[in-house]
Amino acid sequence: MVRANINFIWQEAGKSPRTFFHFWLDDQSPSGLRDRFNLLSFAENDWTPENFARWVRENYKQEPMDLGLGGQPRIYYTNGFVTHYSYVFEIGEERALVWRWAELVFKGNKQEFIDWLKKQE
Repeated sequence: MVRANINFIWQEAGKSPRTFFHFWLDDQSPSGLRDRFNLLSFAENDWTPENFARWVRENYKQEPMDLGLGGQPRIYYTNGFVTHYSYVFEIGEERALVWRWAELVFKGNKQEFIDWLKKQE
């Protein structure tokens, strides 16, 4: 089993950033998210809170957790468990970051993330 934290961060003008969060225990490696959980359907679409929530609902049959205003993305740990992968998607810059354990393995813009994801085995 490969655990992952999946975070989506956005900010409305004049407000603190907000984070949607989803944790899952299954094949959450980059290729698993691409092949089994249709991550490209989100990544190639507009990065909005609504599209992220829709992707989580359609692929996990759950709602993402809203960590609220100022909510910090969850990286490496969730509820005392070490996670294999942590993903952060940020709008504004449309930037993606991916950690494997505590090591940053990818950082780039939307198109760079899509290209990287397609190359994963």
